[in-house]
Amino acid sequence: MPKTGGENGRAMHRRNSPAEARRRYILDALERPRTQAELRDALGMSNSGILHLLRRMEREGLVRPAERVCCTRIWERMIKSATRS
Repeated sequence: MPKTGGENGRAMHRRNSPAEARRRYILDALERPRTQAELRDALGMSNSGILHLLRRMEREGLVRPAERVCCTRIWERMIKSATRS
């Protein structure tokens, strides 16, 4: 039976839900700079998986690599200046 647009839309939403949860966790965890390994272990992801997620978030302007110590990257959250009313 072929999937209708509505069913496919719901399936896509469910599939993206864990990705959004990981993004929210990373933003919350980066209240202070953290290593890629700390984030990887906390989320139970592979090295390549966490790096892919961090680089995607970097392109979106949410995080940035703060420094690199030997082979370890330390990431921090970007501070967006926004006026609040």
